Amino acid sequence: MIWRSVGQGSWTWSSPQWARYTGQTVNDSVESGWLNVVHPDDRETAKEAWRSAPAVGKFSAELRICSQDGGFRWFQTRGSPIRDDTGSILEWIGTSTDVDDLRRLQSQQKVLVAELQHRTRNLIGVIHSIAMQTLQRADTLDSFRDRFENRLAALSRVQGLLSTSEDEPITIRRLIEMELKALAEEQMGDQVEAAGPDTVVRNSTAQTLALAVHELSTNALKYGALATPHGRLQIHWYEHVRGDRPWLHLNWRETGVLERSSATARRGYGRILIEQALPHQLGAETDMRLTAGEMACTINLPLRHNHSGDLHG
Repeated sequence: MIWRSVGQGSWTWSSPQWARYTGQTVNDSVESGWLNVVHPDDRETAKEAWRSAPAVGKFSAELRICSQDGGFRWFQTRGSPIRDDTGSILEWIGTSTDVDDLRRLQSQQKVLVAELQHRTRNLIGVIHSIAMQTLQRADTLDSFRDRFENRLAALSRVQGLLSTSEDEPITIRRLIEMELKALAEEQMGDQVEAAGPDTVVRNSTAQTLALAVHELSTNALKYGALATPHGRLQIHWYEHVRGDRPWLHLNWRETGVLERSSATARRGYGRILIEQALPHQLGAETDMRLTAGEMACTINLPLRHNHSGDLHG
């Protein structure tokens, strides 16, 4: 939309495009009439831009302008001076260009960048925690390397789920099957029983919960039910309501486990993750018990997905 002006924003003419969009005739827009279709909150911005225009040699402002149907859209309004031979300003010629869609995209981009930065900081914190906990409990550098790589692999797998969660929400079944297939696919058919509803877990819950499932699966493969052909792993889960809030109850039970030495039975990273991190970060209630030939772990987790937005909270 094109316009002409003299002085500090005293319009002398506006183009047919201005009339079609705003409904103002040329007579309506002349002098300061054009300000009548500028959003009230932006009028002072427009006036201030005009007051400084002669000194800076240009007029520039982003203003919300009202259309004939009553809706406001953002326009980038710019003007350049026409000067005489002495350099004095005779008049201004300017344009108003619709940038509403661009501003909305820029706003969305800022939100996405902020979210990416937040998630990156959190992910770095998780990796640092995994590294320190693994280092404290590793007897050798090779042991640290193997355990750390396995845990990073589990973290990478859950990041893959998070990247597609907008199209396919993360369920507890997907988390469990993902880890078991990655670590013990051969034992999945005969030794593992996994049953429960397709309960959706929040994105913010998925990462910590996936690491816990990874630790349980790893221990089952090294020392537990999956370390012997006679062992059996049963994983059952169900939803329940407590105080009008949805909860997930997960029961992990291994039978036929190997007798563990004092070294393998000590309180490692996995147990700390389940007994401390899950309650602290997710508000879960957990219990792990190891008896002769059996290991049982229960996780009672608040789901909090009363609203769809909570799935990504």
